[in-house]
Amino acid sequence: MVRIKSIVGNNFSDKTCILRLDLNIPLSEDGEILDDTRILESIPTIDYLINQSAKVIIISHIGRPNGKFNKNYSFKPLIEDISKRINREIFFIEHQNQAKISSIVDSQPSGTLFLLDNIRFNEGEENSNPDFIDFLSSFSDVFINDGFGTIHRSHSSITGITNKLPSYGGILLEKEIINITECISTKSSNSTAILGGSKISDKIPIIENLSNNFEKVIITGGMIRPFLIASDKLKQKNISEIKEEIFYAEKILQKHPQIYIPEQLVCSENINKEPIILHSSQINDIDLIFDIGPNSIDDIGKMILESDKIIWNGPPGVYENENFSNGTKKLVNFIVNSKSKLKVAGGGSTVASINHYKASDYFSHISTGGGAFLRLLEGKFLEGIEVLKDE
Repeated sequence: MVRIKSIVGNNFSDKTCILRLDLNIPLSEDGEILDDTRILESIPTIDYLINQSAKVIIISHIGRPNGKFNKNYSFKPLIEDISKRINREIFFIEHQNQAKISSIVDSQPSGTLFLLDNIRFNEGEENSNPDFIDFLSSFSDVFINDGFGTIHRSHSSITGITNKLPSYGGILLEKEIINITECISTKSSNSTAILGGSKISDKIPIIENLSNNFEKVIITGGMIRPFLIASDKLKQKNISEIKEEIFYAEKILQKHPQIYIPEQLVCSENINKEPIILHSSQINDIDLIFDIGPNSIDDIGKMILESDKIIWNGPPGVYENENFSNGTKKLVNFIVNSKSKLKVAGGGSTVASINHYKASDYFSHISTGGGAFLRLLEGKFLEGIEVLKDE
């Protein structure tokens, strides 16, 4: 298992610490915070440092401002809301004042929490500019990364700064690595991976990696159709648009014939029309698949209920639409009632569906990362973890 240099057990008393978080949170059109999970998950690390009388400078990003100041991507309107959620005062440092950051930080007492405005307002952030890395390291004694959602990026505030300062992983980052790697790296004779998504090509490395350590791999979502065609369980006349996806499915099934593909499905000509339950042999070219049928979801449920570890990425249906929500609702319920002690889930739509059905307390771990979570499922190198490894 990968081990990183952790802040736990180390003393940061009277140190100035740069704390990299992932505060790239979803906002409404009115700028209201829609999901505060990443904010709340950062609290243990913030508390750990502030309680040792460290000065803590949070750096993070929101959106894609392309290296220029853009008030639409500023943290300024969110400061009051973030402060309330972490129950601490925050000293906000505006972008135009970042050149004065050393004097600003020096003027405040130990135990002060700062937030520097969007780190991506600086063009040197995403291209790992040496001068910008020097600037970031100039006003701090220590670097701490607790932003799992950005850990797969090779940016100045993720990898570059670790060459300049003593560097550690925060409590959330360590928790993410331990829980996800424990679930995917240990072999088990009674384990289930549920994978959704629109394109097989995006999930090939994940399917390959998880098929090595999971007894059952269940395909859901948009990948169902090409897998059914590849396994000769669905006849489709026009395959030009998904020909490449079918090719990938055939290759995967040759190596991993144990993959489970649901055959009873909830279909419709479009999402606004009435649903119809069809067996794969009854599906025509015009029938779009929007969910898994009751018989297939019950088959999946039997696998899940007896599993000793479960990993899930991708809802099986369009759960936001009541006509196509049954598969996701029942899947969540099966996982909740499973005997498994290892229940790990991740990915934006997956986490949203778990929250929708108020089931988060029943999972052993729900990841805060999107792309980073998928990279770990692939068993891939993550730049921000490599530089924090405890050799």
